[in-house]
Amino acid sequence: MIKKLAIAVVVLAVIAAGIYSNTNRTPSAQRVQTESIEHRELTAKVSGSGQIRPFREIDMSSNVMGRVEELAVQEGEEVSTGQFLLRIDPVRYASAVEQVQASIASAETSLTLAEQNLQYAREVLDRRQGLYEQDLLSEEAYLDALQNVRREERTVQLRQGELDRLSAQLKQSEHDLAQVLFTSPLDGVITKLNIEEGETAITGTMNNPGTVLLTIADLSFIEAEIEIDETDIVDVAVGQPAEVRIDAFPDDVFAAEVIEVGRSPISAVQSTSQAVNFKVVVRVIEQVPGARPGLSCTADVITATRRNAVAVPIQSLILREVRLDDDGNVVELDPVAELLAEVDGEAATDPAELEEIEGAFLMRDGEARFAAVEVGIAGERHFEVISGIEAGDEVVTGPFDIIRSLASGDRIEKTGASGRAGNSEAE
Repeated sequence: MIKKLAIAVVVLAVIAAGIYSNTNRTPSAQRVQTESIEHRELTAKVSGSGQIRPFREIDMSSNVMGRVEELAVQEGEEVSTGQFLLRIDPVRYASAVEQVQASIASAETSLTLAEQNLQYAREVLDRRQGLYEQDLLSEEAYLDALQNVRREERTVQLRQGELDRLSAQLKQSEHDLAQVLFTSPLDGVITKLNIEEGETAITGTMNNPGTVLLTIADLSFIEAEIEIDETDIVDVAVGQPAEVRIDAFPDDVFAAEVIEVGRSPISAVQSTSQAVNFKVVVRVIEQVPGARPGLSCTADVITATRRNAVAVPIQSLILREVRLDDDGNVVELDPVAELLAEVDGEAATDPAELEEIEGAFLMRDGEARFAAVEVGIAGERHFEVISGIEAGDEVVTGPFDIIRSLASGDRIEKTGASGRAGNSEAE
């Protein structure tokens, strides 16, 4: 105990000497860069890359098989709604229509004959029924006439059913004949032409898709289909504004709007890890002359904007273990108490009382003071400050190696300001 007391006396003497020395000379201060906290316009963005796609795109396939008899368009040609595109040889399908029409004519004749036979059978039945009721005709003759009427009625029904079947078949044959003629369903551009005049168009089956003859795209407006990382997708919503940059037009930025946010992930395996992305579609509001489907692009989705936010430079924020009071303020540690505790082999501050918080060092009367900071949205170079720092405060911005080792209470000396002039960020 006497030994510890002696050590404490020595420590106090050293501290007293240090205090005396501080009153007679100025200690060396660390040279730091600072920036005055200002109100700024902040914009939070989420970025993704992808490809341009048309506002509307139609792949035209053939429902009938045959040789392309006439082709009236070329790839890259602009077309309008209803414009003739191509025709498949119609002879086969025209013949099918004529055959069905002939069968219908024969069926109508058979139906007419059956209806006449039915009418005659009914007249015979009426006469025999009168004679039968007067006991002038046998029951067998009467029943024979009745059975004949029923037989002729069934014959008429069969002939009518055959005529209905052939009428339906005619509609199908006429539909097939109409399928040989292709016209444009929209105003657009022929972006793909996969067939030449004289080649045969193949129809698809359940397991084998048919030939895509051509593709028409409406490029009056274009869309960008991009992929957003799973950590950012939660901030993206339909209706948010966006900016699109197309690699083919490096000097232009196009205004856009989010129209679709994927709910199912698009997984892409990368070496040892798996990156999960989500599809986001943004529609470019203005027209882009010369745009083509498949062009590479990037898009910045603006997820939040603050017009007049207190902003702290990103490089000023660090994580530190500190002790907080009941109001959430940082409690400055007593260096004398800490030193005496070390002499005693103990810690003046219970590690359980320390919390790792985000904050920044402020310059106060030539000293660094750590302040806990609650941040909001992230701009390009600044974070929005919700609490902890006010406009006009002087915050330490660098160098990084000094900020990393800086302690609250250290003397600092300003060497210059960092950051950009002005009070807004062009995100």
